[in-house]
Amino acid sequence: MRRGTDRISQLDDSVLTQILSHRTTKEAAQSQALSKRWQNVWVSVPVLDFDFADYWSEDMLDIQEHTTFIYSRLECHENFVRIIDDALASRKGQQVDTFRLVWKYQVKDFDHLGHPVRRWILLILEKRPRVLSIYVQPSVCEVDVPNQAFTCPSLEELKLHVDNRYPKVLRPPAVNLPNLRVLNLGYYSIEADTMNKLLLGCPNLAELELFACGLYFSEISCGNLKSLVIFGCCHSAEIRVSIPSLQYLRVSITSNQPVGFVLENMTSLVKTCVFFLTAEYMDKEFSKSESKIMNGLSGITNLDIVLHGEDAKDMLKHALENFPSFVNLKALHFESFSFALSDCIRQLDRLVRHSPLLEDLTFYRCEDESDENELLAELTAVVTDHGNCRLSENTEGHTYGSLKELEDLLNDGMNCAEKNRMQEVSSEDEDEEDVEGGEADWDDEEEDAGDDEGEEEDENATDSEEVEEDEDDFEDV
Repeated sequence: MRRGTDRISQLDDSVLTQILSHRTTKEAAQSQALSKRWQNVWVSVPVLDFDFADYWSEDMLDIQEHTTFIYSRLECHENFVRIIDDALASRKGQQVDTFRLVWKYQVKDFDHLGHPVRRWILLILEKRPRVLSIYVQPSVCEVDVPNQAFTCPSLEELKLHVDNRYPKVLRPPAVNLPNLRVLNLGYYSIEADTMNKLLLGCPNLAELELFACGLYFSEISCGNLKSLVIFGCCHSAEIRVSIPSLQYLRVSITSNQPVGFVLENMTSLVKTCVFFLTAEYMDKEFSKSESKIMNGLSGITNLDIVLHGEDAKDMLKHALENFPSFVNLKALHFESFSFALSDCIRQLDRLVRHSPLLEDLTFYRCEDESDENELLAELTAVVTDHGNCRLSENTEGHTYGSLKELEDLLNDGMNCAEKNRMQEVSSEDEDEEDVEGGEADWDDEEEDAGDDEGEEEDENATDSEEVEEDEDDFEDV
């Protein structure tokens, strides 16, 4: 074989297409520069994967420091739209298996029904995709996801994270997704009727994730769900979770959330990750929600506990006051963000003592100022009395790799919760205005009636005066 032979280009188109399917669309398009052989291959790739960050520098995307610059460079977003339009135009008549879009810092103002994201979704749905993933945050103008996204029979995975000015109420007229296995929704307000439609219209749904949503229902109950994630959501009523088939659960509990979750009939549950989250701007309203969720986890074998904020340890303490033993727990993972893990030794000791079968205790510290030697000595003392328990430290977060990543998610959730609250207040104000307006109209009608009566009295008085004058004239005659 001669040196320099391009063996990759000699592969069949189907193989090259498969290779490029694992790259972003930008990287696949750049393959044209390799040789003439590659010029038309990328056009037949059934995967379209667009991320705005891939086309513009990270400095430009730093919304905190370069807001003015981004707003003055709206052509960046216009060019991004053209790139996607051209890619879709080049695939007329071709099937698209996967369409992924990540569009952060979306500052271009588009017409409501003419928003390119809506147009792209409609075009992709015509091609019967297997995966549709949309992440737009934040959006200056409202992005309206077409109802056809909930009646596409070919979809197996659907992710819709659309951060509008206010959380949009999700009300698809119909849900018919017979092959859908993964559903991920973010920044929506979801009512009971919609949740029931989703669960009934997706008979093969295995994974459900709700992120930064307003939840206006009191129950999640189905028979085939395997994984459930509820993170950064706000809800005013306690939510009962009854899913016998569920194997993995991840939920977040914030200190300003007065109600939480009640777990029932979780006979298949193996692993759970519970986030106890607090921040300076959160109210401290510890309630029974912390202990209720722990009571429903007594049969699991793997438990992850993530604490964020100074008061998170108090939430955990409150949660462990009346919880039963973890009779099957074998692996416990503990993560602390932005405070000393040594402050939670008592809580950890209580968890270990109530887990007779515990084999592994792992921990991760992020920005922890505890003395490492003292902390290890304290943790070692916790597991010493537990002969079969091993202690180990992870070098990176088991769930989230950095404090910034976790806080970004937390902020998104809290921002959404505030938007929901403002929206509810706005709706209440509108209702009050309608009532006051009705009362004002009624008062106006009464005033008008009073005026009419006054006019009638004046007219009657005038008529009486005229009659009296006529009588006087008659007497004079």
